[in-house]
Amino acid sequence: MIEHVECRDVFQLHVTCKDGKVIRCQFSTFDQCQEWLKRLVSAVRPPSRLEELFCFAFHSWCLDVQAGEKGQRGELCGPGSHVHPRFRNEVERMGFNTERAWRVTEINRKYRLCSSYPQLLIVPAWITDNELESVAAFRSWKRFPAVVYRHRSTGAVIARCGQPEVSWWGWRNADDERLAQSIAEACCLDRSSQESLVNGSCPTKLSHTDRDSPVTPSSDSEAPVLQAPKLLIMDARSYAAAVANRAKGGGCECPEYYPSCEVLFMGMANIHAIRRSFASLRLLCTQTPDPANWLSALEGTKWLQHLSVLLKAALLVVNAVHRDQRPVMVHCSDGWDRTPQIVALSKMLLDPYYRTIEVSPRAGVRVWPAPATWLGRGVNSGCFSCLLPGAESRASRSWWRQSGWTLGTNLPTAAATG
Repeated sequence: MIEHVECRDVFQLHVTCKDGKVIRCQFSTFDQCQEWLKRLVSAVRPPSRLEELFCFAFHSWCLDVQAGEKGQRGELCGPGSHVHPRFRNEVERMGFNTERAWRVTEINRKYRLCSSYPQLLIVPAWITDNELESVAAFRSWKRFPAVVYRHRSTGAVIARCGQPEVSWWGWRNADDERLAQSIAEACCLDRSSQESLVNGSCPTKLSHTDRDSPVTPSSDSEAPVLQAPKLLIMDARSYAAAVANRAKGGGCECPEYYPSCEVLFMGMANIHAIRRSFASLRLLCTQTPDPANWLSALEGTKWLQHLSVLLKAALLVVNAVHRDQRPVMVHCSDGWDRTPQIVALSKMLLDPYYRTIEVSPRAGVRVWPAPATWLGRGVNSGCFSCLLPGAESRASRSWWRQSGWTLGTNLPTAAATG
């Protein structure tokens, strides 16, 4: 939890923590102060090589212990061996109809398509891997729309992705437009199939030739027409920021090209503004408080404003999925900072399963970027110096953690963990 250590006085060390705390350590002599400074700096210094990380040394130690006590302990898990069972369990728990409406694709096996996506992903059943590759080429960092959550009662899903690469030329991608429409149709088909099975009738079929048209019954003329609801595309940015991204090759969805979708802009600040706000908040908390102006200074950091916008975005997703029974697709610019914040918080609000002590830390496993990516962003330098600075990662996660803490404070009996 230590961010950095510095000696500001002859006998005093200032230890700045990643959660904003500042600890002052007083020593009796200068030599003792310098000795502890060297110890702490050495302990928090990031490794210069990947092999120096603790996880590799621990894995090697486990292998030695297992070899010496063979038969007394269980088998040591291989790298990534826990991913597939956990994914399958989640698919079954959330009730995905993988026979008709959805399918599990392995297009990202060994992270060949998108290095920050999981190896297993859920997409509409009639969307082919070739179409997914086409969509990935059109989305920022190849983060194509992938489903990360399904509401068990309404059948509506939450998907995440990167921004479309529209640019000033107004490029469009037919496969991307079809995928957005197919997500809404798959939700409708999934929900109607379950309702039909409950009522004892045959579920509606959707052929591959029907994927470009609204979902309708195949042959029963007396059955009601299944009209897929509009997909809500939540863009975490402001409209001005989304348009400005077109200069860098990005952009947002054009409503004319996505007639089955509704685009909503949230106006959330980017990670650089969040980092500056968090730094201002931390500076305010370390200064001698001024009772007359402290609340005004707190408002000036805009930290509470950022928290409010994040909570509002998550609540809009919850209302769309739970109350309006609409699927939601969330993205920002690159889909790694604001997107997982919204999606992970929405999952915790929608599903009590993610509010248990055992599962709560995994609420964002499938929405945050791949562990290696976040590890690099948190280490800050050394062998990961080419990735995003750790200060932005810390500010982003502090933003999300405090939003969760706010919910827990206002709803103290709704979660098994604080």
